[in-house]
Amino acid sequence: MKENKSVPKEFDLYLKIARKDIHVLCYIAEAEDNLMNIRHTTEEGYLKVIVPGDLLQEALNFLDSIKNVINLEVVEIRENPGHT
Repeated sequence: MKENKSVPKEFDLYLKIARKDIHVLCYIAEAEDNLMNIRHTTEEGYLKVIVPGDLLQEALNFLDSIKNVINLEVVEIRENPGHT
């Protein structure tokens, strides 16, 4: 019988962050290889970040660790529906 290997899920994180700090977050996140993909600001003013499902906890730990550099808050986590 063939094993069913499912594609890892992705999650959308919505961050409350000052516009001026997005640039800093991008530079810091680039140092963490393939941890997250910073997408765009939503109509509500939140920054959308896509994270691979198997790295969700690592991404949350990373964001928590940089709160002393950037004022940010994860306001929502959703399973990514397959589009940006």
